[in-house]
Amino acid sequence: MVNSEGSDSEPRRVVITGVGVVCSLGRTTGELWQAIEDGRSGVGPITRFDASGFATRIAAEVPDALERDTRFDEAYWDALDLRSRFAVSAALSAVQGAGLSFTPENRGQVAVVTASERPEEDLLLEGARAIIAGDIDGAAATLAPHARPHAPADRIASLLGVSGPVLQVENRSAGGLNAIIEAASMIQRGEALVALAGGAEAPITPLTLAAFQGTGALSARNDDPTGSSRPLDTGRDGFVLGEGAAIVALEAMEVAEARGATILAEIEGHGMTFSPGTGGTPAMDAGQIGQALQLALVSSGRIQAEVDVIALHAAGSVEGDRSEALGVRRIFGASTRHHLYSPALKGHTGHLLGASGPLTLAVMLEAMHRGKIPPTLNLVEEDPEVELDGNAKGVRDDHVLVCLVNATGWAHNAAIALAHPRAMRAFEAPDAPEVLAIPSEPV
Repeated sequence: MVNSEGSDSEPRRVVITGVGVVCSLGRTTGELWQAIEDGRSGVGPITRFDASGFATRIAAEVPDALERDTRFDEAYWDALDLRSRFAVSAALSAVQGAGLSFTPENRGQVAVVTASERPEEDLLLEGARAIIAGDIDGAAATLAPHARPHAPADRIASLLGVSGPVLQVENRSAGGLNAIIEAASMIQRGEALVALAGGAEAPITPLTLAAFQGTGALSARNDDPTGSSRPLDTGRDGFVLGEGAAIVALEAMEVAEARGATILAEIEGHGMTFSPGTGGTPAMDAGQIGQALQLALVSSGRIQAEVDVIALHAAGSVEGDRSEALGVRRIFGASTRHHLYSPALKGHTGHLLGASGPLTLAVMLEAMHRGKIPPTLNLVEEDPEVELDGNAKGVRDDHVLVCLVNATGWAHNAAIALAHPRAMRAFEAPDAPEVLAIPSEPV
């Protein structure tokens, strides 16, 4: 490979040094992990609007979603839509956790790549209602600042004052991992030295609820909210919407080493595929899900036996869970359930769409740090066609040195291979250009 300076060399190695989350179970990975340890679900009745007319009336809402994050000025906060509030909160936590500070000298070397599957629908609905009522000026005042699909990436970059590449991705539920993969690739290509990447979603709205009700994809287990999201279980009847954000801070290895950062994990490999379907209509395909996992494994330089955990996408749909499981077995063999854990986390958090992959990655970073295997909540009777070890009996003590995080978005597939610092290969720091000096004080 040719690096950014034009010489033949290996691409830069990329590490994770910070992580920020906002979800129904907390605003730190510690809070989220404690909820997982306690076997808690963040799913409950929808309170944000009257959902009584819908077949599904449950979701995983962020409890304090409408309260201001006190790290932000009130006027600034009031100008943000809900999705952007989740995004900037998670991003700031990632930056502070990484100990990064951005200056005029280094801000051009910082990229931001985020993903969302749904736009900011509450404000779009508000604008539409104004138009129907004949209040065009009112609609214009609402829509002008908020009808912006790209808002999360823009808001994060503007908040931090960075001027490197900024992208907003929409790639269904694989989008968040796609964003992290693209951000890591920017660092490898020499287009950035640091990146903030992940996903943010605020999909608990009448529009999204109606859209997914129309597909028959949502659980209607309204009388049992905490038991409604049950990936891999024979009793599953669809997924449950969740909201929030998960953002990670990525750095070139030499940057992290030079400033003495705490490395949480290395992104050793990744893969992305698409399932084209037939007749011009894309469709879910176990072969392409497996191919994404294989690409992540091969690019990491690892073999199957080195992988301790595959954190599944598994949202709780019958076809989706089975297709993903088949894709895993195609790469890791028929005996996968006997030598590999494959937990699915959406029983705890619901399905955060484009932010679900990054949130799963954040949980796995915490699991690696703690030496624990997260469980699959509500897995009472495993679908016999799954044939994986979802770790149904709760958090388990075990080392997680290498793991894969998987995401599927109907036809879009993405996987990332992570290595714990104890499993990372030896690193010899190259001569770092002067511009790599990034102060360690938080923003």
